Amino acid sequence: MGKKVKIGRKSKKLLFSMVFLAISAFSFADGEDYQDYKALLIGDVNGNIIKEDNSSDVRPLASVTKIMTSILTLDKIKSGMISYDDKVTVSSKAASVPYGIKLTAGKQYTVRDLLKATIIKSSNNAAYALAEYVGGNVPNFVQSMNEKARSYGLESLRYCSPHGLPPSYTGSCMDQGNAKDLYKLAQITVKDYSEYLNFSKNKTDYVDNGNTKVTSTNSLLGNVLGVDGIKTGYHNAAGSNIVLTADRGGERMIAVILGSNRAKDRNAIGTKEINDYYANGYARKNKNYNTNNVASATHAVDSYDNIETYNANTSKETKEPKKDNFINKFLNKFVKKNDSDSESSAKKMKIINKNDVIAIATIENEKYNLYPSRDVEITATQRPNLKYTVNINSGVSKNSKGKIVGTYVATDGTLTYSGELIMK
Repeated sequence: MGKKVKIGRKSKKLLFSMVFLAISAFSFADGEDYQDYKALLIGDVNGNIIKEDNSSDVRPLASVTKIMTSILTLDKIKSGMISYDDKVTVSSKAASVPYGIKLTAGKQYTVRDLLKATIIKSSNNAAYALAEYVGGNVPNFVQSMNEKARSYGLESLRYCSPHGLPPSYTGSCMDQGNAKDLYKLAQITVKDYSEYLNFSKNKTDYVDNGNTKVTSTNSLLGNVLGVDGIKTGYHNAAGSNIVLTADRGGERMIAVILGSNRAKDRNAIGTKEINDYYANGYARKNKNYNTNNVASATHAVDSYDNIETYNANTSKETKEPKKDNFINKFLNKFVKKNDSDSESSAKKMKIINKNDVIAIATIENEKYNLYPSRDVEITATQRPNLKYTVNINSGVSKNSKGKIVGTYVATDGTLTYSGELIMK
């Protein structure tokens, strides 16, 4: 645990009033453990793995199991055998499965509603109800889950349930698999099941004719730029799992994190890995972009070599903030030690101005300024010294003038901000 720091009432008021338009609402904080995982894999959507650790170790899946449950349901919908609007009568067995939305035995819910509850809310009873309806019964459905995994060559994946609850609840075996196979399953989901992301990207939604609100278990949605899926999971044996995907400017990445002791750490790791992926330009490196030639009207701005930073030191790597004494550093940077001084000296300020040039792109020997799409404003006592990295979309040309052409990441080594770039 990090060292506890006493904060005066006025300082607290100031601290909690700060709003950061950051790449993540999970700003790196004291006490977060970036090594708190049992297995990890980071890669792009095309199979290029850039980082892995214990990725072949078989681990309990927990609710990550529901990815396959959803895929089989979507298969049936695509085949025309069922539809989103089909009415599913919930059995007493399904209604009794713990940890989910309120389902009433004998009541009818649409397949769409049950998918929403399964993917967004990670509702175990909804997943069970889908398995009964799609498979005829749960054992048949689970068999189909395993057959589907084998058809993809995902040999480590073993399914015992449609929801991922441990044997203490199911009386069956443990749903399990490794990070490598979950990464491949995420690739398949992204490429072949866009419908899944249409559900998983939503922080909230409604089922049962709007009577029941479902809130996503993926806290990174809306807090980390580009995140739109895929699935979280947790129980005591598994720890905190997550299969993540994010898309920035048409460049998609996938992260698999298994076995964190705390969801807080899992989320912090996911945030850092996503930010590092884009800040380091892995998407362009994996595409073997030409780093020597200036882009033509029909080609993208292909590399950082065609981008000049303006009034900023550009690094191809966003520095990992130090964890030690984060609170002290944070308060010293943004809050005066004297409470009375803090309230009087702190003010709202634009730390990123949409009228400031972040970088200059050269296309066909002509230079174009790149601006933030919006202001970033915080309440603070002094302006941080930011360093920028930029990520330019593929397909940028002269005709992109006035359009969003990429993203930026700005950091002072402690706090991180991001946004979109406009070319003018």
